Amino acid sequence: MKISTPAMVAATFVAGLAVGALGFATGGGWTLDGALMATRLTARFAFPIFLLAWTASAWATLVPGGWRTALLRRRRAVGLSFAAAHGAHLVFILITLRIFGHEAPMITVYAGGFVYLMVAAMAATSHDAAVRWLGRSRWKALHTVGGLAILLVFTNSYVGRLKSMPMLAIPALGLILLAIGVKLAAWRSRRGRAVQAA
Repeated sequence: MKISTPAMVAATFVAGLAVGALGFATGGGWTLDGALMATRLTARFAFPIFLLAWTASAWATLVPGGWRTALLRRRRAVGLSFAAAHGAHLVFILITLRIFGHEAPMITVYAGGFVYLMVAAMAATSHDAAVRWLGRSRWKALHTVGGLAILLVFTNSYVGRLKSMPMLAIPALGLILLAIGVKLAAWRSRRGRAVQAA
């Protein structure tokens, strides 16, 4: 049975809230430490969903068929699910900042704010009418820049945890390198086909 996109997005948002609640429960309850744990866990929850959405087309190009083609067909739903998961992450960031008075570095605020604007713009344009309105080249540029910005934030976050949490950071960075490799290999494959067809 195929799950509708709205149902998938709503379920992901609720799951993100549940993950955040688990962070409070395991991080010290309704405290700043609990809120910080909730933000960390919700970011980790959103991370693999982003990688699936970001690499869907590349996987289908390199190894068509099976789950790769199925993932490509549902890429829009997966991308919107990432936006929902990251929205749940934002809920706990705001709790951390507004309720518990945590002071984040300004660069984190500005970089995070920019990424959230990109996520919102990408989610708002994840439909065929937006592609027609923006034009395919501008639409693709928006989603390419947005995807790279999100990837950069996740990469920076996990690089920053290499010393303190290597068992978390190393596998995460390995997945990022794999995703980049898959994207580059797919780009080279498409470029090669275009040259042959020319």
